[in-house]
Amino acid sequence: MLNGSSERTRSTRTPPYTSYRTFKTFIEDLHKHGVPSRIDRSVLPRFSGVVGTQLMHALRFLGLIDEDGRPTQRLKELMTAHATGRWPETLLKLLREEYGPIFAIDLEIATPSHFNGAFRKAFPAADAVVQKCVTFFLYAAKDAEVKISGRVLKGRKPRPLTPPRRKAARPPFAYPPPREIEAEESPLRPASRSVEGKTPSEILLMHLDPNEMDDEQQAAVWTMLKYFKARGL
Repeated sequence: MLNGSSERTRSTRTPPYTSYRTFKTFIEDLHKHGVPSRIDRSVLPRFSGVVGTQLMHALRFLGLIDEDGRPTQRLKELMTAHATGRWPETLLKLLREEYGPIFAIDLEIATPSHFNGAFRKAFPAADAVVQKCVTFFLYAAKDAEVKISGRVLKGRKPRPLTPPRRKAARPPFAYPPPREIEAEESPLRPASRSVEGKTPSEILLMHLDPNEMDDEQQAAVWTMLKYFKARGL
């Protein structure tokens, strides 16, 4: 069990802001190959530099590895529960321990302002980072079968973690259906969300979902965000 000082230290840290799909892929790899004696970049070859760094941060925040990268018993329990009926309850136990202030409110009936306020108060960070932290939490909560208010999920309801099937390629020189022709000729619609007063970083994140991006795409976006920050944008 964590002592008081450890809990205070962890409570001031930023929650995971990597893609939840990346986190789940990591657990799947452990389930296939076993838990190594140490988790470091040498066992994360499939994750790019930035994504790997974000994943390591997530593992530390969730108490799955210690500061030296050694796996904890909690990680072994989570890995063992993967792809079994015990996964939701094992994941839920983990989330309740690390996101205590969020579970202190009634998530099933919470309003967006109540949820967002509780999250920002418990885990203060830059707006762009908080958005990614919330996205990770909502996907994890859905995987743990947590009931979340439809008001909170409106406009950002987690999509299935399994990637959609690609549509069959259209034969060459095939004419598009009439509806597609109309869609192509119609003027562009304005963005559904206002961008007035927002920074380039915030506008970029409005149109991206990390859980639909592969590791290289996430790394490219993260590089762009760092560029914006360096320019003060």
